Amino acid sequence: MIGHSCLTLTMMVIAGSPFDGLTLFNPIHGPQSNRTVLINNDGDVLHEWIGASTIASTPYLVPGGVLVRPCRIPGQPAMDGAAYGGRVQKFSLEGELLWDFTFADEDNQPHHDICPMPNGNVLMVAWERKSQQEGQQAGRLNLTTEIWPTQIVEVEPTGPESGEIVWEWHLWDHIIQDVDPNLPNYGVVSEHPEKLDINAGSLHPNNGDWVHVNALDYHPELDQIVMSSNSLNEIYIIDHSISTEEAAGPAGDFLYRWGSPANYDRPGAQVLFNVHGVNWIDPGMPGEENLLLFNNGNDDNSSDLIEFVPPLLPDGTYAIDDTLPFEPVPGDYAFFYESPDFHGDHLCGVYRLPNGNTIATDGPSREIREVDADGNIVWQHFTSQRLMRAVKYDDSILDPPNDCAGDADNNGEVNVDDILMVIASWGPCANCDGDVDGDGEIGVDDVLLIISNWGPCR
Repeated sequence: MIGHSCLTLTMMVIAGSPFDGLTLFNPIHGPQSNRTVLINNDGDVLHEWIGASTIASTPYLVPGGVLVRPCRIPGQPAMDGAAYGGRVQKFSLEGELLWDFTFADEDNQPHHDICPMPNGNVLMVAWERKSQQEGQQAGRLNLTTEIWPTQIVEVEPTGPESGEIVWEWHLWDHIIQDVDPNLPNYGVVSEHPEKLDINAGSLHPNNGDWVHVNALDYHPELDQIVMSSNSLNEIYIIDHSISTEEAAGPAGDFLYRWGSPANYDRPGAQVLFNVHGVNWIDPGMPGEENLLLFNNGNDDNSSDLIEFVPPLLPDGTYAIDDTLPFEPVPGDYAFFYESPDFHGDHLCGVYRLPNGNTIATDGPSREIREVDADGNIVWQHFTSQRLMRAVKYDDSILDPPNDCAGDADNNGEVNVDDILMVIASWGPCANCDGDVDGDGEIGVDDVLLIISNWGPCR
């Protein structure tokens, strides 16, 4: 579909060169909040998807132009909080509903963000209901209501309306408290930055929402997940390479956290305030592997786009001093962009683009702004309603997927090089290119798949 949208009010190219891509977004409130649109740099609507449900937060595209979006469940949820979801839908580029999955009940309620994964699964962030008594027994002081800690689940689609939870992580397994030595999670908070103090932060005044995670991202090579917490003013990284059972123990503790050292009783200034939107910069882009986030800056009413290098060690963990807080790599942290006319006190997000530009969303002001590496505004788009985050893609995202099973090195041809690549990585393997049949292990079945698809990709 080519046309114009009443979602589009104004589009301006200010100076420099914007990335020639496609921008995806939808409003989160109002009469068109079940409508997702894809626009070009002129503001023309190239595609639109209209669903039966109001979207909960940010929509995404995966190769082939498939839309993946978190939606609200019909009716009033049992756990009613900000940006509640509970439903994930996939649509084809032509608008056909491919998957319509619901995960919500009395004690579990997805909200805010999802993250499509390379294997076709979807990560969801959700609240997990804990009673007032459970919260008190975990050491939470002055608790007068329920408490809803964070959980992350990975869902594998198994049918048009079904899915299986194949991996999960629960924050409740990784809390500490220093108020009651008779409780099993007692400890010195400053000595355990890998755990969350049950008494850190305040609950939402109208419900049990505690950590208020509002964004997720997944790094396939590291097999790690990063999330941002609005109410605790921090980001956290956890390990996804472990099993669900391992994730319930020490292996599931935080690998890294940053933003507010006071949350774990370490010295240091608070840097993040009401943070929204954190992600790794994708491979091949300027700053690849760095972390990028939107710091709403409610301390000084000035939002910052921050890029930094976390202190990653060869074993996949992150460096930290025995008494100091987690920090970025010295000299590799910067307030990338700040402008007095660009402040969102909630919502918002930021992404790096292939040409080195950065696209950021000021959701409350209904503005999508693209800036170059020098901070010059090169493109702006204004919408008629508020939005969470807009995502900009290269137009190749709409290309049909390369149907080339067995092409382990992704060079467009299945040949002996692919067999050699498989042999070199023989054995268990998570998210490896050589695992062409996607079963988590490189073996004879992968070689047979390569042989059966020998020759140029179709």
